[in-house]
Parts: sequence; structure tokens; C-alpha cells
Amino acid sequence: MWRTVGCMLGMDRCPNNIWQYFSWCYSFLPDGEKFYTFGLASLCWAMRNCCNRTTFELKKLGSPFNVIYVVCGYITYWAGLMMGEDREAMERGAKMLRINASNMMCICAALGGNN
Repeated sequence: MWRTVGCMLGMDRCPNNIWQYFSWCYSFLPDGEKFYTFGLASLCWAMRNCCNRTTFELKKLGSPFNVIYVVCGYITYWAGLMMGEDREAMERGAKMLRINASNMMCICAALGGNN
């Protein structure tokens, strides 16, 4: 999952622990320190919910990108609880992540179709 997020953000390396996650975020979003925890919480929550759906409801996870779309939903929802520039920044971040996920899905589909 972290690899999927990393690819969408244009990163080569993905974090292996929480400290690497925060340094990863700092290198990619140096001015967004107050949003790092939101990103981590939304990704962990989305992974857990998708895992539960797969395990307990026996629904297949079509793609890791589905988890990213759930992350975007959480970020957008939580942005609605904020005000001012923070809200706009989180909404822009969710939109950027959603667009990048769609672009990556198209790239992966094109590559898969050629094999």
C-alpha cells in the first residue's frame, strides 16, 4: 500500500516505520507538518476498513487504488471539520491524491493490456 502512495507522489522509497513516514512527509511536504497525522490516520483507517471488508464480508479488493479513494474520502470528510486555509489545503490534497490515483490506474491498465 505504501508503495502505491509513494508511486502516486513520485517517490522511490517508502517508509518502513512511523519515523520514516514523518521524514518522508517532510521531504515531500515541508510546509504541511500539521497534516502529516491526518494523512497517516486516513491511510491506516482506510487499509483497516478495506482489510475488514475483505476478511469479514468476503468482498475482493479490486485494486490497491480503491484504498486510496477511501483515503481521499476520509481526508475530504475531515477537511469539512476544519475552517479557512487548512480546509482548502486538505481539500486540495485529497483532490490531488484522487487525480494521481486515477492517472496511475490508467497507466497500470495500459501496461497490463499490453502483456
